[in-house]
Amino acid sequence: MRSLRYTIVMMACGALLAGHLSAIGPRERVYAQTDKPVYLAGELLWTKLVVTDAAGLPVSLSKVGYVELLDATTAQVQARVNLVEGVGEACLELPAMLPTGYYRLVAYTRQARNEGEAAYFHTTIGVVNTFRKDGSVPTDTTLWATAPSDGADGITLRLDKNTFGRREQGEVLLEGLPADLRTLSLSIAGRSALPVPGRTDLSAWHSGLSARADLPLNGTFLPEYEGPIIEGKLIDTRTGEAVTTPGVQTLLGFVGEETRVFGGQQQADHGSVLFLTKRIDGSGEVAVTTYDPLALGTGTGSPYRVDIESPFALHPETEMPRIKLNSAWRDELERRHVGLQVTRALNARQLGHAERALPHFRWAPDKSYLLDEYKRFPTMGETVFEFVESVSFRKRDGKQTLFILLNDLSNGALQMNPPLVLLDGIPIVDHQLVYDYDPALVKRIDVYRDRYSFGGQSFEGIFSITTKQGHYPSLRLTEPSQLFDYEGTQPRRLFWAPDYADEAARAGRLPDYRHTLLWLPEVPTDGGSSVRVPFSTSDLRGTYEVVVEGFTRSGQVVYGRVAFRVE
Repeated sequence: MRSLRYTIVMMACGALLAGHLSAIGPRERVYAQTDKPVYLAGELLWTKLVVTDAAGLPVSLSKVGYVELLDATTAQVQARVNLVEGVGEACLELPAMLPTGYYRLVAYTRQARNEGEAAYFHTTIGVVNTFRKDGSVPTDTTLWATAPSDGADGITLRLDKNTFGRREQGEVLLEGLPADLRTLSLSIAGRSALPVPGRTDLSAWHSGLSARADLPLNGTFLPEYEGPIIEGKLIDTRTGEAVTTPGVQTLLGFVGEETRVFGGQQQADHGSVLFLTKRIDGSGEVAVTTYDPLALGTGTGSPYRVDIESPFALHPETEMPRIKLNSAWRDELERRHVGLQVTRALNARQLGHAERALPHFRWAPDKSYLLDEYKRFPTMGETVFEFVESVSFRKRDGKQTLFILLNDLSNGALQMNPPLVLLDGIPIVDHQLVYDYDPALVKRIDVYRDRYSFGGQSFEGIFSITTKQGHYPSLRLTEPSQLFDYEGTQPRRLFWAPDYADEAARAGRLPDYRHTLLWLPEVPTDGGSSVRVPFSTSDLRGTYEVVVEGFTRSGQVVYGRVAFRVE
């Protein structure tokens, strides 16, 4: 019962909060820092999002941020980012076939969509594709690039020396850190000669907040105060039009071993439905279905289906400046090109290693059955009858329907209400499909004998089947169930860099062609006024920049930039 009470309380609080926020704001602004301004196609783009209000003060309402890399018309890379206390991080893998050019990096929250494109963060990213020659890219003999000057705002930033050798350990010293520091990030990457027009740094973004403080607010989009919101359109399959009647019950489940099920909330227009989710990191498939609660388990078809909508905003077409390449940059680009291929070939496992996410459903089953430990029977119906306790199939409206005896017996009878039935995470509303399913394909059966609520839809128990393959082999989904590919929030990816603390590591034969030497989205200061950040150089010679950006809790910016050479 604890799971049901918790869900009801959270839903009630969420409904009150949603109504309040949609009426008065808050106005959210996002700043996105990247590890560098110029990339090769195929490289990783590391970015950090920080959310403030329209005055630059920290806010922590939204739990999801959005970041996109767009050309003039189309999004080339997209990611949803988990936000913790208004701060999140992402890693975008740039496609190897991405054409040479300038791109828009856009960041926002769902709440910011109530104000439109003017409320979003925009900056320019340069991309050079060294895998193919593009005759449409013009060349230029004029060197327009100017190196940004060193400096700092709010802190003192310095290095232990100005020139390093290859594979040498160095140290960045940050002093004078504010006592009310909220978040601080640090990047060390090679300086590119390619100019990037329209580049937005922290100071420029912060100073421009006042000009966008009072944008028109429409209140259409519910803020993601718990986790990602998945939006769908309810379609009447008889007419092909949007649903106009209330009371349509919907379920969404993520395919896989873990139980990740969410009930839909039909909106006031009746034609749209929202699934309020959390802990949906990673990519995969989702199954959505509509059903009649009174006919659950009998397979009685629902005349409605759910079509999943993209969670990302639509952006107006924007003309981008044309990139021009200079032959003087050839050697630098060739070194980076070789380094990219070597790094990908030799260090693919370490690059962007994803941190394991917390499970969504934390309740343990009352009973688990590993079918390899039992005698096999021709159907799941016989398997359940022979050895699965407190579960039975019974005929209902001419079809086999599954029931579970609850632990507290407060439902008064075994056949009171059918449970939620899952097969590899897919909600099954026609239990005959499970009754006839081949148990030779099944690895495990889990039985939960409590009441559970998903988005206000209650079920008396859960009967969960996990197959050996994990991808619902031989399952024939019936209408109105549908499967969609889906990209959830991005798992936290860890930046990798080798350690050259000893002579044996420095003498190693494995090449190191990192162009970004260090990406630290959250510098651990432990509340102190100074911190030392170690780093190591790679085999790439050239000029590198250390960039430090942060915010205090009072909304002040912290900034620093310093350059050094690797010989």
